[in-house]
Amino acid sequence: MFVHRQKELTLLEDAYNSVSSEFQIIYGQKSSGKTALLNYFLQDKKRLYFSSYEMIPSLFFTQMANKISQYFYQTPYIHTINSFEEVLLLIYKAPINDRLILVFDDFSKIINVDKDALNQLLSYWKKKLSKKNIHLIISSSIMFDSKISAQYIQLEALPFSVLNTFFPTLSKLDQLYLYSLLGTSAKYLKFYNVKKDFTQNLYNLFLAHNGYLSTLGIDLLKSELAEIGTYGSILYVIAQGKTKIGDIALALDLKSTYLTRYLQKLINMMIIKKIVPINEDIKKSKYGRYVICDNAIKFWFSYIYTNITSLREMDYQVVTKLIQESFVTQTIALNYKEAIKEYIYLHQEKIFGYKPIHIGSWWDNSDNMIDIVAYNRKTITFVQVYWEDKDMAKIQYGDLKRVSEKFNSNLQKKYIIVTKESLFNLQ
Repeated sequence: MFVHRQKELTLLEDAYNSVSSEFQIIYGQKSSGKTALLNYFLQDKKRLYFSSYEMIPSLFFTQMANKISQYFYQTPYIHTINSFEEVLLLIYKAPINDRLILVFDDFSKIINVDKDALNQLLSYWKKKLSKKNIHLIISSSIMFDSKISAQYIQLEALPFSVLNTFFPTLSKLDQLYLYSLLGTSAKYLKFYNVKKDFTQNLYNLFLAHNGYLSTLGIDLLKSELAEIGTYGSILYVIAQGKTKIGDIALALDLKSTYLTRYLQKLINMMIIKKIVPINEDIKKSKYGRYVICDNAIKFWFSYIYTNITSLREMDYQVVTKLIQESFVTQTIALNYKEAIKEYIYLHQEKIFGYKPIHIGSWWDNSDNMIDIVAYNRKTITFVQVYWEDKDMAKIQYGDLKRVSEKFNSNLQKKYIIVTKESLFNLQ
């Protein structure tokens, strides 16, 4: 099912219909739907499409050359080539008359085979290929330098509300449980069986020896990284709720300066992201926190990573006890808050009664936190989201007013308390 990517699809169509050559980079974390978007866009269009996978250079690039030769000349390529630059030269020399969509899906795999591939592509594009009738698209699950002269199309995770499209028969609470387990990746959601209850799905996907997601975290790291022990340990600690670099370092008995390059690599891979309080510069803020982007990955590192040995011995007692003790009180509650915040971000003007100039979360180093702060030139609104019911949450109103005083503002102040019942009103 192809849903919720109309904006990205429009960008691709506009570039395709342009009278000039175009270069677009689609990026997003693994399983975010990059290939699905490309397949949908490429329907009924002429294209030269390369799906990347790792081989030795001579086989990898010769297969590319053969596809180019078949496309333009209807004959096989009879020579062996060993570099991506030779592939680009063949494309440059080819007779391109009609609009050609040239796609390199998962470009990081090409870089793994030829480390100079990106520089070669940029050089050829600037000097030669951009002068031809080409719509160049590359996709990647690793961020490239933003200074590259191309249009970037970022695939964010689909919103919580999309689960209503995938699973219209599930209640909002059941959708929240599913969201906390698998996020919104269509790649994972297709394995969820609505004919079975949540517990059975959890077991079949994560705990069973042959479960589709039983090795999710390790597979993710192995595909791109060498020191998977260090990266896995960092993700485990973050999944446990230690999101400040100092707390991560303390938990791992490492220096913060040692962790910096590992955290940046995970950011580049879009496995984690760094967040900062509203109005803070992400490069300068002292209050940065690191969070795992995908709920399925977070679940795996929270509950599976340190219990792999027990699960392989079919001893499920420790894992099931851990899930029973913390899944609702921690994982579900946090993801409920994210679902509500997501809804508020999408309906800002309706909820606040004005269009905010700025909107975001706020916190300080003393663990004072406000879920959403939004303001224009006259009014500032403070929003706190609670997993409690309405009567219990009313008690928290005074706390919100107290914490809001720590946010320096002379604007007219408004306050909103959101409770668990709000989940069932989301449309």
